[in-house]
Amino acid sequence: MTPRGHGAAGTRYYVRDAAPADLEAVLSMKARSWREAYGHLRDESFFAAAEATLDRQAEHWRRLMARGQVLWMAEDSRGRCVGLAAAGPVQEPQEPEEPEVPQDADLPQTQLYALYVLAEAQGSGVADALLERAIGDGPCLLWVVEDNARARSFYRRHGFAAVGDPVPMDGPWAGLTERLMVRRGT
Repeated sequence: MTPRGHGAAGTRYYVRDAAPADLEAVLSMKARSWREAYGHLRDESFFAAAEATLDRQAEHWRRLMARGQVLWMAEDSRGRCVGLAAAGPVQEPQEPEEPEVPQDADLPQTQLYALYVLAEAQGSGVADALLERAIGDGPCLLWVVEDNARARSFYRRHGFAAVGDPVPMDGPWAGLTERLMVRRGT
């Protein structure tokens, strides 16, 4: 584990590779972070439906981890998960509601799949540490919900810029748009 920041009242946070045994805590944290980030944009049924799939999500991550995919987690000094990150090669959409990355030879070949941090740990440097662990300072692309101003600002601070027009989201995210953001490298 690597120390990666301090939160309120000197709370220390650590970033490490998640193990299959961590998935329940990591995915529960993700569900909570969605409520915090998107509670004003989605109703209770959205969150209940997402939380009802936690077992399926855990099984999906177990398969990915067995093939070498790394999921990074941030935890506090009490061992509570407060953040996660996942990245890897640009991939085809896994779900019908996921957007396709434009076919552009100039786009980075690394994608940040997920970065979520609980509100209590935001501003502590944990998100910076997770991003660093997941993608370093190299070129990368990601999709961000257009209405998530905090996330868009965070990514801009890390060298990402919006590319193209917002894309309407489908499925449970219908009614929102997301934007492709790209960092060409430093």
